[in-house]
Amino acid sequence: MSETRQMVKNAMILFVITLVAGVLLGIVYQVTKAPIAYQEQLAETKANQEVFPDAASFEDMELDAAQASKILAGDTAYAKVEINSVKAAKDSSGKTLGYVLQVTSGGYGDDIVFTMGLTDDGTLNGISLISINETPGLGMNAQKVLVPQFKGAATDKLFEVTKTDATSDNQIEAISGATITSKAVTNGVNAGVLYFQNVLKGAQS
Repeated sequence: MSETRQMVKNAMILFVITLVAGVLLGIVYQVTKAPIAYQEQLAETKANQEVFPDAASFEDMELDAAQASKILAGDTAYAKVEINSVKAAKDSSGKTLGYVLQVTSGGYGDDIVFTMGLTDDGTLNGISLISINETPGLGMNAQKVLVPQFKGAATDKLFEVTKTDATSDNQIEAISGATITSKAVTNGVNAGVLYFQNVLKGAQS
């Protein structure tokens, strides 16, 4: 067999292998897509309920992306923050009790995604982490160190991170050795508070 024919044969074999692998990957994707989407929906629903346990339902609202960008553009602290979605938290009669915002904030290792629940008077019910992939033993302590500090907090002032003991209600004690993670979560919460104050407050129905 000539060298050219051998090259063509090898190329054809490689093509067939690539084609088969692509088909198999496509099949795997189709098979796993629905279960993955279902699990993501369950995680989001659980997070919504954690930050607004009094709500009977959560209704999607249109996110004012232009206004959100305008609000966050004025401070570099929000450069890695994005408000993903907004839902109205409603009681069994359909009355709006407040809002659940889903926020993404760039952390030390990866994006941190969480929900936050705000009552119509501006009280922060709390936050619930959906996705976090920070340094084990440091940033991954956000669940036990940061999350409890936001529960039931007032939002008349934006939150700030402190490396020492908190001396005011709006101060959030940083995770030891994970200031970046602490600031990422806090900046994300502040972004949600600003969106509430500038867009949602007074719009209850």
